[in-house]
Amino acid sequence: MQTKWKTMLTILLNPKSPEPLYQQLCQAIRAKIADGTLKPREKLPSRRVLSMYLQVSMITVQTAYEQLTTERYLYAVPSVGYYVDPDALLLVHTPAPTDSIPAPKPPASSVRSDSIAFSTSGVDLKQFPFSTWAKLSRQVLTAQQEALLHGTPPLGLSALREAIAAHLLAFRGMQVSPEQILVGAGTEYLLGILVQLLGASRRYAAEDPGYRKGKQILRCNGASVIAVAMDQDGLDQEKLQRSGASVAHVTPSHQFPTGTTMPLRRRAVLLDWVNAQPDRYLIEDDYDSELCFQGKLLPTLYSLDQGQHVIYMNTFARTLAPSLRIGYVVLPPKLAVQFAQKLSFYACSVPAFEQYTLTRFLQDGCFERHLNRMKKTYRLRQAILIKQLRSHPLSDRLQICGEAAGLQLLLKVQLPCTEQDLIDAADRANVIVTGLPSYYDVPKHLPDQMSCIILGYARLSPEQITT
Repeated sequence: MQTKWKTMLTILLNPKSPEPLYQQLCQAIRAKIADGTLKPREKLPSRRVLSMYLQVSMITVQTAYEQLTTERYLYAVPSVGYYVDPDALLLVHTPAPTDSIPAPKPPASSVRSDSIAFSTSGVDLKQFPFSTWAKLSRQVLTAQQEALLHGTPPLGLSALREAIAAHLLAFRGMQVSPEQILVGAGTEYLLGILVQLLGASRRYAAEDPGYRKGKQILRCNGASVIAVAMDQDGLDQEKLQRSGASVAHVTPSHQFPTGTTMPLRRRAVLLDWVNAQPDRYLIEDDYDSELCFQGKLLPTLYSLDQGQHVIYMNTFARTLAPSLRIGYVVLPPKLAVQFAQKLSFYACSVPAFEQYTLTRFLQDGCFERHLNRMKKTYRLRQAILIKQLRSHPLSDRLQICGEAAGLQLLLKVQLPCTEQDLIDAADRANVIVTGLPSYYDVPKHLPDQMSCIILGYARLSPEQITT
């Protein structure tokens, strides 16, 4: 076995170089992946074997392996070892950035205050029901003085979970028990918990293009993530089948950033996939489902699933305020039991004060009334934006997608230019937009004569939209 590794990994390290040994080892392994010496899913030598062969410490090898795992060249299988990630060749063969690939936008603090920013982050904070929230907060301070000083159950307050269950039944037709609901500090935190519950040794599939931070969170928790392409109905099923994933993170109600709503036939196919193997799961992020402007909401994957393989996820960040940091997941009964056995030592990450206040907000019907106001406001803004686009001199070359729900539109522009050309032209007009290619796992060119721009309008006033 040792001879085999020596043949495969002929690596020369220079102890006199100012570059640390672990970085030299990282560069050498990347080169072996690039030239095909190391194949996808091939196991690397153990830390002990490689450290003995190279005459370096095990810490050096461990540091290099962990660095390459973070960079997604490798993935780790606990108690087994490190393997070449099947997607590593995408990294080593990705061309250097060119002018046609959108560059990251500067931080918000460096953007001119008078810029018109079609941002997809955040909501209109003027819509937040400050007076109602303040009144309920005072009631909580008066009625729950002693309770506010005690810790809360790991799943979250029982009263809040009951209120969420009642909301899901009324709004989404979901029959869930409060004992299946886990409350946490937003979907980012909850994704990390789900990786711990399901296991980081699995392969996770994610939509491409899609929610970039979600992929980062999964990878930072040690999971191997493969980006699966989208078609007109959602996640491409053939590519999902070939991905080797046992968990898929999907947004069927309103996919970000394309605005696609997954039709029932595709949902059925996706459920067939997840129920074909006993260890498969779907993480259903019901993103923007509350902000549906057209037609009736389709049933959730959770409601349609008969095999208890769907984990439902949602957040109050899009409907109330991002800073509230309250999200929740609905675990299938068997996973709820596993959570109680494995992870109930975690304290609930949402303060009791916010939980009690949100409970009253839900129980008193304030949330439903707030949603109705929000939908009316945002539907009007969307209508104004669409009217502006359709009255544009180049309207015959514009295709608007994603009108059914959510707080952003996908604008397809049929012109002989790239997204970056459009972004630069908008920037010169003091308008900030984002191109679709930047939402791919590996930024890519779109077909010739077709450029796609994302227009988020939640934080813009009607006056700004018509400027």
